[in-house]
Amino acid sequence: MKTSGFSTARRFFIDSVQISPLQRPIKWESVATFSSPSSKSFSFAVEGGRTMELAIAQFWSSGVGSHDTTSVDFEIEFHGISINKQEIILDGSEAPVRVDAEALLLLENLAPAAVLNKVRIPYRPVDSKLSTLSAERDQLPSGKQTLALLLTYKFKFEEGAEIKPYIPLLNNRIYDNKFEAQFYMISDTNKRVYAMGDVYPETAKLPKGEYTLQLYLRHDNVQYLEKMKQLVIFIEKKLDEKESIQLSFYTQPDGPVIGNSSFKSSVLIPGAKEAFYVAPPAKDKLPKGVAAGSVLVGAISYGKVSFGVNNEGKNPEKNPVSYSVSYIVPPTPIDVDKGKGSSSTCTKSVAEQLEEEIRDAKIRVLSNIKQSTDEGRSDWKKLSISLKSEYPKYTPLLAKILEALISQNNFEDKIHHYEEIVGAADEVIESIDTDELAKYFSIKSDPEEEGAEKTKKKMDTTRDQLADALYQKGLALAEIELLKGKKVVDKEDAKAVEGSSTQPDLFEENFKELQKWVGVKSSQYGTIFVIRERREGRLGTALKVLSDMIQEDGSPPKKKFYDLKISLLEEIGWAHLVSYEKQWMSVRFPPSLPLF
Repeated sequence: MKTSGFSTARRFFIDSVQISPLQRPIKWESVATFSSPSSKSFSFAVEGGRTMELAIAQFWSSGVGSHDTTSVDFEIEFHGISINKQEIILDGSEAPVRVDAEALLLLENLAPAAVLNKVRIPYRPVDSKLSTLSAERDQLPSGKQTLALLLTYKFKFEEGAEIKPYIPLLNNRIYDNKFEAQFYMISDTNKRVYAMGDVYPETAKLPKGEYTLQLYLRHDNVQYLEKMKQLVIFIEKKLDEKESIQLSFYTQPDGPVIGNSSFKSSVLIPGAKEAFYVAPPAKDKLPKGVAAGSVLVGAISYGKVSFGVNNEGKNPEKNPVSYSVSYIVPPTPIDVDKGKGSSSTCTKSVAEQLEEEIRDAKIRVLSNIKQSTDEGRSDWKKLSISLKSEYPKYTPLLAKILEALISQNNFEDKIHHYEEIVGAADEVIESIDTDELAKYFSIKSDPEEEGAEKTKKKMDTTRDQLADALYQKGLALAEIELLKGKKVVDKEDAKAVEGSSTQPDLFEENFKELQKWVGVKSSQYGTIFVIRERREGRLGTALKVLSDMIQEDGSPPKKKFYDLKISLLEEIGWAHLVSYEKQWMSVRFPPSLPLF
């Protein structure tokens, strides 16, 4: 596009439209500013065999020259590579996909580039609710009543991600869609909404944590909505640049296996076809944590533009014309050697293995007993006493009992409940040989040694169980102190030092023991450090550590942290900050989700 005949800066609107049957118009537009008479080049996608309308207009905000005449000359040059596949689907096997390419008008440089830079993870609803809407507001003139289906999906991210929901059946269709409404809402465990959308989903950035997606559909036919109760949706997650996979190309179908006959580029002669093969990604290049059944998606382009795009073929989406490419993630390979190793090193007899299986089954039954009723709590207590007498020093069992006690929330005597937690924590601590554990972690073990990985996993689990028992014991002791209004001391230690000016502090002793095994300022165990600083009157230090825990956690905020922060601010006497934090509580932790 060449401009002339003006002396002040001008802006132009450039618009291209093609009408294509059974689909939306193919449209491209751009705004270009010319500070002085010069020329610029643009490239965009068109469809062969269709009439194209090209409109160029001077923009209304071109300044003093908005109403003056400007001379514009333009030259249009058509390029194109015809391919036999509009979408490349790699089915998860080792077989490549053949692509036939042909130049349409003149010599073209065939230089394919493909990248997989997103992953689509399928989900089914965990809950579905079908309801009849208001007769006054949602009844059609014909008398038909509108119904609503609310589908609930759950998903979790171990780290922050940029995601977009994708519903193949419903997205990108409005007037040709039989369902009158489709809306979605993504919220965290605190009912805080992170994203909302409709037929055109948009990308949203989410921190690590657990999320709920609610999909809202409406129709007047209950049978249609019943069929949608198990609707599959995809959560499309953008991969980091280091996780993106560049696909390879070959001239032979056996190229991916043999490793030779790679294809880079060639010159296409009009009328002559050339074939090449798109190879699936290597299994060791797949992103970590991608489960079987997920779909890696991206783009593939076949030609290079001589201007405007300079990304060395790494991102085909930046080319004027690109097509979809996808790869279905297959099941993970079976580690045969691992199975052989475990069976060969197993020295336990069949009777011992059977006894362990029975013990683990009993613990699973104990964990599955619901304590929401008096009968359930009674059954759980009887079984836990029975199992403790049968396996008195088995740490996993004692840890499960402690976990179940902590999860109880329908108790009347708070002091008795927290004393039970202290007792259960003591049983876990006493069942662990801390000297052996300390010896293991003080010596660097050889990872290549036989059974080293299994031993490390066992020791890490034991240390975590010990740390959790000490942590929960400390929290329970702090609650007992708060309820009784005095420090908790061990009865035997109190008798031993009777008459002495100092009394043993059970909370402080427990804290020092916990400090030996884990970092007490981390978000996982930091609460007990904050409580300790508060007990010692160091409120400023407690507030600083708590603020650092909230910042470093990364996941959706935890209400207990902010409740503790407000109580610290009240104790310090900073009323203005207390008021500020209380106002923000309704934003961070809304009482309910908004209506659709």
